[in-house]
Amino acid sequence: MFDTIIAFYVFLKVMFLYSLVRTQVKFEPMREHYLLFGVLYTGAAAFLSYVFYISPQAAPNMRLWEMWLGKVFVIYTVYFWLLSKYDEGVIFWTLLPLGAVLVYVEAFVL
Repeated sequence: MFDTIIAFYVFLKVMFLYSLVRTQVKFEPMREHYLLFGVLYTGAAAFLSYVFYISPQAAPNMRLWEMWLGKVFVIYTVYFWLLSKYDEGVIFWTLLPLGAVLVYVEAFVL
């Protein structure tokens, strides 16, 4: 059962990341708002990780969770900055699957 919950958690995060990347790529005025996308993704990651990881625990380590959220913010802000800088070409197509891999790895770090 725990594997199903983790799979659902990763699926939700990948779909949210995909929607943010699609918005950044599709709409020209949104390309330079990588900080906004970093904040949005971190907020969604905070909500989902709280629901799926922190809330079920009897005595969660909130300080560790806050440090993890800081790392998520920095990593995904840099990710969205790179996507805005390289919006086409080989680097762009390399960054797209890298985002899904980051979500998968990040799900098991917390």
